[in-house]
Amino acid sequence: MTVTESLKDAATYAALRTKLAWLTHQVHAHAETVTQLATDVEETAEQMQDASETMKALAVDAATTAEFAEAALVMTGAREAAGAYTSAADSAAAAADDAKTTVEADHGGIADAVDTSPVDMADAAFYTQQ
Repeated sequence: MTVTESLKDAATYAALRTKLAWLTHQVHAHAETVTQLATDVEETAEQMQDASETMKALAVDAATTAEFAEAALVMTGAREAAGAYTSAADSAAAAADDAKTTVEADHGGIADAVDTSPVDMADAAFYTQQ
């Protein structure tokens, strides 16, 4: 199974585990990317604010200094939005981890038993409990 296939194509336990591991990794990687982006935006916002204050101290016109201050404010808002996104991504990563753990806990023993059995599995009806 390639990693681009959907979960509905993960028809076996092994394929599902592989897909869930890949998805969990992707969610964690995206969360890290957004966290780094938020840090970069915050640093840039601080530099824009510093530039605005420096220009004020040098008696640069109010319109120009206001534009720098406004840019810093917008960047700060973007940083806050990125923080909310990071929080949501962290929640998604935790949910993906939980899904992976549940699949392994609920079905791993069965898959191991099938894989190590000296005989092929019988038809599903054979395993029905009455």
